[in-house]
Amino acid sequence: MPPVLGLIAAIGAAAALLATYWDDSWHTDKGRDEFAIPPHLLLYGGVLLASLAVAAWGVRSWRSAGWGMDGLRAVLSRPALLLAGLGGGATLASGPIDAAWHEAYGRDAVLWSPPHLAAVAGTLALSVGLLAGLRQTTGRGAGAARILAAAGVLGALQVPVLEYDSDVPQFSTFWFLPVVALGMCVAAALLDDLLPRRSHLLAAGAVYTALRAVAVGFLALLGFSLTAVPPVLPLLLVVAALHARPLALRLLVAGALAPLVWWPFLELQSAVTTVVPVAQLPGAVVLGGLAGLLVAVVHGDLRLSGPRAPLAARAMAVVAVVIVVLAGSPPTAWAHDPGQGQEVREGELRVQREGGSARVAMLLPGRCDGLVAESTVARRAGRTLRGDLSLRDTSGGCRLTGTVRGLGSGRWFVYAEARDGEGRPLEAWLPASDDERAAEKRPLYLAATAEGGAGRTIAGTVLLSVVTLLLVASLRLAKRSAAVT
Repeated sequence: MPPVLGLIAAIGAAAALLATYWDDSWHTDKGRDEFAIPPHLLLYGGVLLASLAVAAWGVRSWRSAGWGMDGLRAVLSRPALLLAGLGGGATLASGPIDAAWHEAYGRDAVLWSPPHLAAVAGTLALSVGLLAGLRQTTGRGAGAARILAAAGVLGALQVPVLEYDSDVPQFSTFWFLPVVALGMCVAAALLDDLLPRRSHLLAAGAVYTALRAVAVGFLALLGFSLTAVPPVLPLLLVVAALHARPLALRLLVAGALAPLVWWPFLELQSAVTTVVPVAQLPGAVVLGGLAGLLVAVVHGDLRLSGPRAPLAARAMAVVAVVIVVLAGSPPTAWAHDPGQGQEVREGELRVQREGGSARVAMLLPGRCDGLVAESTVARRAGRTLRGDLSLRDTSGGCRLTGTVRGLGSGRWFVYAEARDGEGRPLEAWLPASDDERAAEKRPLYLAATAEGGAGRTIAGTVLLSVVTLLLVASLRLAKRSAAVT
């Protein structure tokens, strides 16, 4: 890949990474509204820029191959170019697919929904394809393009824990550090194949860390909720120090060490990130080590033979089962994706956190005619707590008040839930952290209803199969590229 096109593509990917964290904070602070919000435009604009650079690379390669069908077949036979193109296309397609998913099936658990995971896998494939195409590129800017593309690989593989990083966890905190470890092991395997020197691995870690720090500064400047800066560089230092050891051993060590490296950094940034209880750390270390071994199997570094199926085949069977289970799981919105619907009335919503309780007060203009109070609800990390909610007419308007108890530390999403005269569910919400008082103009809107069924299971299975194929293709392409001198 020409270095200029590589730089353009890497800049587009960096812009998309910044937009991803902006988008997360936007949904945390404002909820889901229109598709054409600024972070979405920057995100898909960055991916589009990278994809156009890949397309230019393809046209240039086609021209050098002599045009015609023979030339086209020669271009399509180049794995790096093909993977980058498929990755960019999958990421761009994930936007309308996600919108259709929400329209058809209602709420989901945001980042780990099949359309969003497809976007993550597409971004990873795009970055891996770029890095593979740049592996032997020479000339001015080639080194910078490689480092930026490598930082993109790291970035794509840390996006799955984005909501934990920003203290809006959808699932139990137990899964935070094992998923971190899995992402770092995949990144270590890919970058070991695709980067010529150990120093480039550390440079990629430093650039990625700088990009995350820029994201924090950008969010602070705009007044949005912040995110953590992960300790990617210290773990990569350990991986680089073990460069003479077999890759399978390095992946095992990296997977087991990742939770131990991450945990103190989470404690230091506890104001903005999800903190993992120390009791969950031993389990995370074990799962992290197993994640490293699984990556070594898929990458081809561990081969076992015997009367039974090869370990790689058994591992892929397990992945297939997980795909079906995830695709068919209830489409529950754990907290962070309120799934805005049609606005009914707008009012002033206040939430006050004190210790383990949250008090809600909402004032709506006009009378309460037809409204029925349901409950005050708090959601975080797979937990849903309910408390009382009452409403009454006052001289200032219709007032809803309630309290929910039993909240733990961290940011919770607190809802006032009611029903209209036709029995349809209504809700309004605000995020609130420990001992915080939040007050904003908020709509009381028709809550989106979750839809399941065979259609959702089939669609989810198809999308998650694409995710798995892109991940395996990325690992295999990197392995093949490393074998080319």
